Amino acid sequence: MNVIKNLSLILILISFFIGSTNCQTSPAGNVSGTLETWNKVTIDFEGPEATESDSNPNPFLDYRLEVEFTGPDGEVYHVPGFFAGDGNGGGTGNIWRVLFSPDAPGIWNYTANFVSGDEIAVNTDQSGESVAFDGATGSFDIEPTDSSAEGFYKWGRLEYVGEHYFKFRDGDYWIKGGADSPENFLAYDGFDNTTRSTQNYDGLESLPALHTYSAHIEDWNPGDPDWGDGEGKGIIGALNYLSSKNVNSIYFLLQNIGGDGKDVFPWVGNPDPSGNPENDNLHYDISKLEQWETVLKYAQEKGIALHAVLNEAEEANKRELDDGELGTERKLFYREMIARFGHHPALQWNISEEYNLKFDLGPERVREFASYIQEVDPYDHPITVHTAGDPVEELAFIYGDPLFSTTSVQLNQRRIDHITEAIRTATAEAGHPIPASMDEFTVDVGDNISWIPVDDADRQRKQKLWPTYMSGGQIEFILEGFLEVDSFKKPEADALWDYTWYARSFMQENLPFHQMQPMDERVSNESTLTVGEGDGVTSEMGAQVFAKPGEIYAVYYPASESTGSVDLTDMSGEVTMQWFNPRTGEFEGEVFTSEGGTEVEPGSVPSDPGEDWVLLIN
Repeated sequence: MNVIKNLSLILILISFFIGSTNCQTSPAGNVSGTLETWNKVTIDFEGPEATESDSNPNPFLDYRLEVEFTGPDGEVYHVPGFFAGDGNGGGTGNIWRVLFSPDAPGIWNYTANFVSGDEIAVNTDQSGESVAFDGATGSFDIEPTDSSAEGFYKWGRLEYVGEHYFKFRDGDYWIKGGADSPENFLAYDGFDNTTRSTQNYDGLESLPALHTYSAHIEDWNPGDPDWGDGEGKGIIGALNYLSSKNVNSIYFLLQNIGGDGKDVFPWVGNPDPSGNPENDNLHYDISKLEQWETVLKYAQEKGIALHAVLNEAEEANKRELDDGELGTERKLFYREMIARFGHHPALQWNISEEYNLKFDLGPERVREFASYIQEVDPYDHPITVHTAGDPVEELAFIYGDPLFSTTSVQLNQRRIDHITEAIRTATAEAGHPIPASMDEFTVDVGDNISWIPVDDADRQRKQKLWPTYMSGGQIEFILEGFLEVDSFKKPEADALWDYTWYARSFMQENLPFHQMQPMDERVSNESTLTVGEGDGVTSEMGAQVFAKPGEIYAVYYPASESTGSVDLTDMSGEVTMQWFNPRTGEFEGEVFTSEGGTEVEPGSVPSDPGEDWVLLIN
């Protein structure tokens, strides 16, 4: 009898304990995803029922979900969450979601903070009213990422590390060789609620149709992401093609209402494409954003970094949110984009294309916007801003400012090597060396066109690509027709991607490039290439030299009738030399030697004298 009584008492106590525990805590969320470092971990909570168009309360604005994640070594991330409708892209439901990228293996614990209040989502200093699953806790176990993981997931987050190049946390330094157009990459016919404006923009008599990327449907493979029975094949195929050509970055606007294309927006309904204070910028299109996420995640898996641009140059676009200020609309826009896409490992935020053109946002606004992004983004992704005009002067306000960890330069036909080197020098002298990224430019085709892009792969290779890399910079190419680009495999573009890969692989496989610096003065009496700088101005571009003094030199000759002499007085003993063909991506000719400590004449190139060549010296 005592045993039975004791057992009964134990059962009563257990029942009471369980009941008490259930009363004191909220249900843990549902954890899903690839539970490995750097991958997306999704946690869904069941909360208030809502619809994406609701206004009283607005599920995007009047609730705030933030989840605190604590890692195995005590690291803490505060990650914003969002209303996810039914959790499957539907706009009505009770699912509230957070997306997290863990950076260490082991047990991660989380606590949800879920509150309501008037515009509480963007009022981070207000506590709000505890609702639903507020206080929910849970944990999950993260394994190390498999070394065979796709794309960037095997290397981790791409980060600013206080140098002129980004580096992957668990991988190598990175050199950008990307696509800058179409800037309205997300104006895709296969996305929900995506329409083409009938209004014109500068430079075109009429707007092209929405992108279909039809030439890339053949590049889609069975098992690749898709939706709507084939709706995703064009854009997914485009990413497959770019990845096959080793393009490793893509530039795209996240909204261009009032801009050029007027066809990219994350909101429900159909906003006035010309820009309008009456546009509803406070309710987000859940199904479209789920489709965007599918595409952006796939880009990461294919080794393509995300250059996400938050504003366009046109005044109406800059004024679309809060009349150009940091108010409720802009804060919510930043928060939603960070919450939905911030988990991606290789991502940078660009405040605005041409921040100082048409409606000058000015340094103080740009800093204010950057500060808010940095406050909300738990991963500290690089932040930049794109400029028009003299890039060295117009970007001077970001030099030395820890809010900004890279540049984004428009230079039209200016000498790209001069600008790249000037930015490297200026940021280093400010005590905050950052990457010099050349993101929009054109080549001289002899007719003094200063801004219209031309697909001429040979000129791009000689005038822009190699001079940028040999000056220690990064590069993206804007293609001819910029908004009309629907195929990345046009012949000239196809060749350009090959040339970019040859240059980038040469840097990555042969040079300690992150330890090197431009030293053009080391070559004399070489042939030069006449290059345009716009408005009829030309200059003579000679050999481009990238060096780790005393150890290794790479010399790019844009013209090679004469290779002149190379000053190797800081190298001792025997040095080896070999010629690299930037048109084929291969070394040619025999390895030859010389003695360091003097000036050396490399002599004739292996073939095609007068074409461009690279000399590797170590």
